[in-house]
Amino acid sequence: MKSLSFFIILFSFLGWNIVSSKDILAEKNYIEEEVTDGGNIVGSVKYMGDLAMLKLDLYGGWELTDTSKNASEKLIASRINNGLKYAVISITNIAKGKKRLIPKTHPIIDQQRSNFIPHVIAILAGTTIDILNGDEELHTVHTRTIKNQPFNLGTTYRQRISRKFDYPEIIKLSCDIHKHAYAWIVILDNPYFDITDRNGYFEICDIPAGTYKLNVWHEELGNIEKEVTVYPKKITNVGFVYSQN
Repeated sequence: MKSLSFFIILFSFLGWNIVSSKDILAEKNYIEEEVTDGGNIVGSVKYMGDLAMLKLDLYGGWELTDTSKNASEKLIASRINNGLKYAVISITNIAKGKKRLIPKTHPIIDQQRSNFIPHVIAILAGTTIDILNGDEELHTVHTRTIKNQPFNLGTTYRQRISRKFDYPEIIKLSCDIHKHAYAWIVILDNPYFDITDRNGYFEICDIPAGTYKLNVWHEELGNIEKEVTVYPKKITNVGFVYSQN
């Protein structure tokens, strides 16, 4: 009986690896080409609900929560136009387009006042992120991943950790010492994505003409998807609205 159970577990493990490997190979089917007559998608993501919104204060050039109030950045909407911050917009079914350019200057996630900043970052697969500790106290940087290599490291004041993320997935970054502190790394397999600003606006440029699936991901509100047609050298306006259930 024990032998049978062992083989069942082993088979399941091997099967999982086969599926995962196929997924990773599929992500490499994107074809890079010069886009000379591409169009742009511009738009906004809004939240229409009456849940309390977090007010942020500027601190050292960043918007940071007041940690003494245990505030959360998981749902932030503009009081001017209901624009939703930290929503990631991406084209999910594009087969070919502009080159995937990995930034030479590494994007940064900092830890200040026991918060990760920014709260959400979107990157292209293959990008290296620098994670800093700007506090004069010990923090940890803990990831739980499926495709990328996980890590859990302690950091001291002004310490820098560099980590490369090779495969598309959504990763939660947390601190084991300050339980309220966390951030999200959204890793995409093609360069057609953006993240909304404080007023909910986004822009995706140089898209080959065609009809695509445009997806919005938000940590608290989930996903919304729309079919969008892009025309040569034209701007397509798109709006997404989350409403409180």
